[in-house]
Amino acid sequence: MKKEVYLTDTVTDESGADIAVMKVVLNGDGSTPNVMTVGTDNPVGFNDDGSPIFPQIDEDLLKQAQQKMMAQAIQIQKELTKENGGDPSKVNVIGAEIETKPQPTAQQTIQAAMMKSIASLQMQVVQLKKEVAKNNGN
Repeated sequence: MKKEVYLTDTVTDESGADIAVMKVVLNGDGSTPNVMTVGTDNPVGFNDDGSPIFPQIDEDLLKQAQQKMMAQAIQIQKELTKENGGDPSKVNVIGAEIETKPQPTAQQTIQAAMMKSIASLQMQVVQLKKEVAKNNGN
């Protein structure tokens, strides 16, 4: 069973008018939540060039609401991630949930091949010494 949590909130100004709606979907995969904010105001008019005129909104109020929503989303995402057996500390870092195995550099690959060859040669030397000792003993 897959568990998802949908968070929504409406930002209202001091007069009670809705100025934005925020939404986020959380699924416990360890990813950083992505809160989407959409303005709800309709244009109050249009400029001569046809661009819409929107009412002034309180940017500070909107930023505070977004921060509060993000904090709550992070908390719930961490809980879901822990339930799913993931590492909740990765929720705070964008992209950390994507685990990639580091690829060795060309130099590391060459060094590994050389070490393998050296180990093989050392084994051959030991074997030859044993054979020489055995032949000298006869």
